[in-house]
Amino acid sequence: MQSSAVRATPQWLRGLLSEEFFDACAVHPAERKNDKNHFCADCAAALCRHCLPHDPSHNVLQIWKYASCFVVRVDDLKLFDCTGIQSHTVSDHEVVFLNERTARKRSACAENPCAACARPLSSGHEYCSLFCKVKHLGESERGLRCALRVNRKAAAAGEEAAGSEPQNGKRPRAASSEAEPSCGGSS
Repeated sequence: MQSSAVRATPQWLRGLLSEEFFDACAVHPAERKNDKNHFCADCAAALCRHCLPHDPSHNVLQIWKYASCFVVRVDDLKLFDCTGIQSHTVSDHEVVFLNERTARKRSACAENPCAACARPLSSGHEYCSLFCKVKHLGESERGLRCALRVNRKAAAAGEEAAGSEPQNGKRPRAASSEAEPSCGGSS
């Protein structure tokens, strides 16, 4: 990540936005299908399918490729408010781009430009990617904190109050003073 405003983001979010996914896993070089296409927000580590934690309380995101870019399902991204980020539907799942997209047609005079990079967007959206929202909100002291969902227990309680299970089927981890277990993935 290049922006100084973005450096104030939590470690998991910095890792998610700076990781080169789909590279071979250094921990499992001899295994087949060892592409790092998962990310553990609890460990801030990219994982291959062989690294996946056995602890179901870890918040693991699956990373996908769409239009040659990394995307994540909105339903899986429980720790960040994706409101305002232009989403796309891939295989019946709503996804957002992780990083600023290289634009063929960037224009400051676009009818609805991205607030961070000026890429043209469809109406009703402010950002083209998670990175652009983080970059733009990070410029204000309060902005990024509002988009972070730091209290997963409260977020899960809100889902249960709405009468639904957490989207990924995982229960949030209870607060603990014990050290966090590591996924064993490569960063």
